[in-house]
Amino acid sequence: METHTTVLFALGLLLLAAAPSGAQSLAVYQSEATHARYQGIYQAPLREWLQSRHQEFQVIGDAEAADAQRLRAYPVILATANYVVPRAACAGLAEYVAQGGRLLWIDTPVLCEDPVLLTTLGLTANTDYTELRQGALRPAAPGHPAIASLEGRLAVASLTSNATQALAPDALTLATLEGKNAENETVQLPAITLTRRGQGLALFFNWLTFLNQAPGVRALLDDGLDLLIADYRLKTEPMVLLTGVHQVEVRQPAPVRAVAKLFCREAASAPVRGQVVLVGKGTAVEKARRTARAEWQRPVGAPAFAVLRVELPTARLADGDYQLRWQVSAAGAAALKGSTSVTLEGQRWAALKRAERQRYRLLKPLLAGTLGDYDAEPRTPDGRVDIPRLIEQITTAHMNMYDFLIWHPPTDWEDFQQFLPAARAKGIKVWVTLCPPSEQGDAFPWSEPYRLDFVRWADEIGKLSKRYDNLVALVIDDFWVGANMQLFTPGYVARVAETLRRHNPRLAFLPTLYWHNIGDAAWMEQFGPSIDGIVFPYALLESWDTLPEQLRGCRKFLGPDKFLFVNVYAAGSSGPPEPGPRSAEYLRQVLTLSREGSDGVRIYCLPKEKLLEDYRYAITAELYKQWTSR
Repeated sequence: METHTTVLFALGLLLLAAAPSGAQSLAVYQSEATHARYQGIYQAPLREWLQSRHQEFQVIGDAEAADAQRLRAYPVILATANYVVPRAACAGLAEYVAQGGRLLWIDTPVLCEDPVLLTTLGLTANTDYTELRQGALRPAAPGHPAIASLEGRLAVASLTSNATQALAPDALTLATLEGKNAENETVQLPAITLTRRGQGLALFFNWLTFLNQAPGVRALLDDGLDLLIADYRLKTEPMVLLTGVHQVEVRQPAPVRAVAKLFCREAASAPVRGQVVLVGKGTAVEKARRTARAEWQRPVGAPAFAVLRVELPTARLADGDYQLRWQVSAAGAAALKGSTSVTLEGQRWAALKRAERQRYRLLKPLLAGTLGDYDAEPRTPDGRVDIPRLIEQITTAHMNMYDFLIWHPPTDWEDFQQFLPAARAKGIKVWVTLCPPSEQGDAFPWSEPYRLDFVRWADEIGKLSKRYDNLVALVIDDFWVGANMQLFTPGYVARVAETLRRHNPRLAFLPTLYWHNIGDAAWMEQFGPSIDGIVFPYALLESWDTLPEQLRGCRKFLGPDKFLFVNVYAAGSSGPPEPGPRSAEYLRQVLTLSREGSDGVRIYCLPKEKLLEDYRYAITAELYKQWTSR
């Protein structure tokens, strides 16, 4: 379940800046040293985004990063979550910036072998993390092009993780991140900083800024990359036009929010004027047209710039790929042209929403009334799951479901496949739980054999479910916690869900969500079509007073066509130290209230070894028998 231990991961980058036509290739630095320790799955979103934007880039490693002369070929180098940076690579990257290079770095290289890289990024040698939650972004340097889209306070939802806290005195803080720390005190941390080293620039993004999925926050990454690209091109061009969109994928009837940024060495006094036309991709058929104007902004220490923003209607348009064609002019200069791609997918999402009611009806006979248990399975002396003993423990407690966790020894996947037919013979439905990135690698075991490839897991589990019809659900633990947010994007999760359903439409996907996630309407809008419900851990271990209210909140959050299952802690917890064994009254009350207010109960690590001699097991068996006999 949820852990509050600081665990570092190689994160991916999802930028929203459009690549200028004919732009020189950028570089993406991926440290082999970091990959060897933390695995590099989070780097993939950066590469995928650059490919989707038709931006040329090269992936470079530690050896290339150590060669400053070779690095000079790249206008901008991007890096994200490279924690272990060898000494030679630190020196090469620092020299690259000093000689005029531009570095966009996300998250702190806390294990770099030479502090020269920290200095280049405007960080101090004692830079560390502090927990932050309930954050909000605020501009610290209004009018700077690196935060052009940040106007006033911007709330950032779903943050409960760690943030960088120490900066060098000469780092320019462009935006701050304000929130509550572990002691519930209000703290203010740097969110985006800019440092000049020699002739170059280093732009640093705090981890929590990067973690957030909100489009308004993502636009800041767009701003940062645009500034660095423009800074490079202004060395040879008097003006630079960069175009983009607020969101690459738009669901009709929401408008397309297009943006054009004009950068200039010396701004004119007259305003900038622009016109944008929305056309079908590969055609000249006009779908919408808008005009805009903007005044020049002249920040100290940065190029002059103007930002044009427009909204184009989509209500009458079909799904598909479209292109935004801009023409922008400033007084005394020839008009500049630029284009950006956007995808409309509102009809597809509407169809998915309509299908939710059908899926609920399809899955209800398999999921409603679930009375199950999770983990804490008996083992043989050689570490394998003792399947006959586990079946006895399940049936004696009158359970109709067991959730099998694949996480302990590497043989769990093999044992799971042997458990399925044994469970089916006894009429036991089976769920399977996988651990997220925050609970794999480093100090944690891996979910073998597919580790963090959840699409592959979905493929293999889907195949198994066609052989064993008692396999009815996939659970991913701690789904929306900390760094897990970066892998579990709406698009990635849709691939997981679609893979499951392609094999077996009667296979549910049930991520674990905590109370601090409940109520985020934007999250439900993005992920709702891909999930069939949630597993909700009730985290209070000594009181059940708030459980009915929380279950009502979960129901409202999920809507009528999603399943709600309560994770009841018979043992263990979701982070805070345990106050001691659950009392008999606590367990009886929480189980009863959970059954009344949800679609089913999953007990967390029910002590099963002593069977009915353990009061927790005996209470579970008593209540489960009572409820299944009705």
